[in-house]
Amino acid sequence: MTDVTIRPPAQPLFYVTIDGTRAIDSVAFGQLWQGFGWKNLLFDWQAAPADANRRIDTAHPTLPIKFMKEKQGFGKGQTFADICIMPEGVDGSGVDTGNWPSKDKTLNVTQLNAANTFIQDFVFTPRCDSTVGAQKLGSGSRVADLVYLSSHGVRTGDMFGEASNDIDEVDPFFILAKAAAGAKKFDGIKWLILSNCNTLVTETHTDWLTLMNVNTSFRGILGYHGTSVAADASSGADVAFIKQLQKGKSIRDAWRTANTAWGMTNRWVVLCHDEAKDDNIQDWNDGKLKPVSFTPSKVLLFDESNLSGISVVASSDPFTVFWSKTAAGVTTKITPKNRYDTGNKIKNGDTVTITIASAPKAPTFATGTVIDVTLVLVREDYGQTIDLSQMFTITGVTGADPKVTITSVVKGQKDTWRMTVVGAPATVTLAVTAKRLGFGGTHHNLPLWLKGQFTPPAGGGSGVRRFDFIHDGAIYLA
Repeated sequence: MTDVTIRPPAQPLFYVTIDGTRAIDSVAFGQLWQGFGWKNLLFDWQAAPADANRRIDTAHPTLPIKFMKEKQGFGKGQTFADICIMPEGVDGSGVDTGNWPSKDKTLNVTQLNAANTFIQDFVFTPRCDSTVGAQKLGSGSRVADLVYLSSHGVRTGDMFGEASNDIDEVDPFFILAKAAAGAKKFDGIKWLILSNCNTLVTETHTDWLTLMNVNTSFRGILGYHGTSVAADASSGADVAFIKQLQKGKSIRDAWRTANTAWGMTNRWVVLCHDEAKDDNIQDWNDGKLKPVSFTPSKVLLFDESNLSGISVVASSDPFTVFWSKTAAGVTTKITPKNRYDTGNKIKNGDTVTITIASAPKAPTFATGTVIDVTLVLVREDYGQTIDLSQMFTITGVTGADPKVTITSVVKGQKDTWRMTVVGAPATVTLAVTAKRLGFGGTHHNLPLWLKGQFTPPAGGGSGVRRFDFIHDGAIYLA
């Protein structure tokens, strides 16, 4: 299949890139996307007086925005250049020399949080005012049709850079569940590209569906439901992706082909409205993308196992598992909306409670039911050892035999608390105190999440298979 001639946009079209790690993939994507006749949202912004590469947002003057020139392979490959927004500092370093106060990222917490808080909203409203002398992001008449977001990502759908991984006091710059709980609306953006791990796994789909069903302009998301690749490899995948679009392929098919070539055959995923599944660059440039129907809307998932697409439907957990934390006599249930709030993360010395509530069709547990609760850090293959006997001390049990055993679900791990129900309780609780969470003290803002399973006593009917409570059963490392 040869390249076709892509006519330039009938009306000006803009993209914007946001990066929390090394920016090579973002600047490569941006430079190449300009070949379709598009412009960077900030293409005409004035340079800062003291730094020709810096762009100043008058409403957010400490936000790092720079014209970046980077080579693939740290100087060994092709050079790309473009303007990029980097909320966690240049290349995710937590440092922005000449703009932030310190070369020590731990002393830039105020600036990091201000930038990340802004980006949480800006992803939905990628607009700018390009008025000379008053250039600012978040409002104005110019809007990005496309947002490219590059970061680390976890299976809760949260997206963050190098600095927020290292510093407890810095929260991610995109928290999916928080956005969904607030029913945030995309303002003008049509497609979102997520260059990060895991942010389109099944457990995130209900939140994405919530956001897509309240947005009439938004069409779809490209990303991964497994691990992605590092920034340099991502830039290579982006080159392949854009080359496929130049051949006239749909966005969906180009994403698949590019990621297959880069060894991510079983990781790529597309979520989009039914009417957007065949979107291509020429139709986009011509202003001829099919209108999306919302009566009702139909969102499809495409991946290597579902090349024809399957409907995405909202799901609910088969039973309830969640964390609580008590401080100064006040108990707080940890939810997707509040788990980043001050005091709601977990650190050594904290006492927390895990609550397991029975399935809706059975208001109480039968005596003798065996409940397994498995602890996972980030994902099962993350590479950090889970040993509950070393990490926690059990301080209380209700609704079950106080003798709790520790067993294994993931080979080589001591990752599962096993409890046996006594009486007929509606809930079972396990209180534990963190004594040595470990992980070298270098990981922050990463989720500890729970799997749950219960097996009724002999003759008591069928049990509930092990279920991943990534959405509602996560607490974050401080």
